Amino acid sequence: GETTRRAACRIMPLAKSAVQLSGLTDAPRRKKHSSRHWALANLSTSDYNPAVAECSAFQQKPLAFIERLEHMNTLAVLSVMVVAQGAAQDELAHPDYPDVVFNCDFESDTWFRQWGAAKSPKRTQLVLSDPNRKFEPLRGRALRVRVDRGGHYGLSLAFPFQKRLGYEPEDVYFRYYLRLADDWKPKRGGKLPGFGGTYGRAGWGGRPVDGTDGWSARGLFSGQKDGRTPIGFYCYHMQMKGRYGSNLRWDRDGLGLLENNRWYCIEQHVKLNTPTQDDGELGGWVDGRLAFEKTDVRFRSVDTLRIECVWINVYLCGTWTAESDHHLYMDDVVISKRPIGPWKE
Repeated sequence: GETTRRAACRIMPLAKSAVQLSGLTDAPRRKKHSSRHWALANLSTSDYNPAVAECSAFQQKPLAFIERLEHMNTLAVLSVMVVAQGAAQDELAHPDYPDVVFNCDFESDTWFRQWGAAKSPKRTQLVLSDPNRKFEPLRGRALRVRVDRGGHYGLSLAFPFQKRLGYEPEDVYFRYYLRLADDWKPKRGGKLPGFGGTYGRAGWGGRPVDGTDGWSARGLFSGQKDGRTPIGFYCYHMQMKGRYGSNLRWDRDGLGLLENNRWYCIEQHVKLNTPTQDDGELGGWVDGRLAFEKTDVRFRSVDTLRIECVWINVYLCGTWTAESDHHLYMDDVVISKRPIGPWKE
């Protein structure tokens, strides 16, 4: 409300002044942010980590944050706020960054709270180094996800629009960075992050849809061949045949064939159809290049079905299980009303 707005207006000028007076300069220690925003180069780790957590807390509950300032290194907290503000502008390649409704860079130890979770999901870990799997960071820490030998599950996490934003959209862009680890060698397929509108009724697990009960368009991967993993959409929609969703491979120019041990920028778009028409849209980009486009999808027959969530799913599916431990890494998740594109230096 108005009190929060006024508090924020008071805090940010103080933060900028504190950074200017501090004389802190750019240094090799900077992580994901451009040098012109890096005001924390000389802060100790003990100051920096709590400050990042408090910056996140400010974004969620500004007044509670302000009340806690006296218990922390105030310069560290205020500096992080300036870094976060500037980095957000650098981070989003599209000039209309206010259209971004969510982003998560996995730098905070409490990253899961951004998703509304109380604790870090099983089989996940934040990593900056993982030499046994030839990991190289994109820009700081990343989220490592593991599928255990003999198992199916890696991760299932959602950003529910109604709960987090108070509404459900009909047109959304979603971007994340993906790196398949050196031990990623699935012989069969499974699920990757994408979109959900199942409402707990239909659109997953062999529950076909009828246009009134649900839909989904998660990402998919197929069994690795010749060292490359095919990706695409796994879509439950009104035109599907049988109990299970349609496999829509990203097959344009070979862009949907991913190699291990390198980062890819994966962006997805869904626009729900007019309930009486087959005009729904699905799009996929790899490193900013169009890898898939479909503009005649019929997801629904009623306008009460919307985009329920972005669904961060990693799952080896079917009757088969993983023959060995498989790992992948994710970083820099962004959800937006407009196209996003790759991160720009």
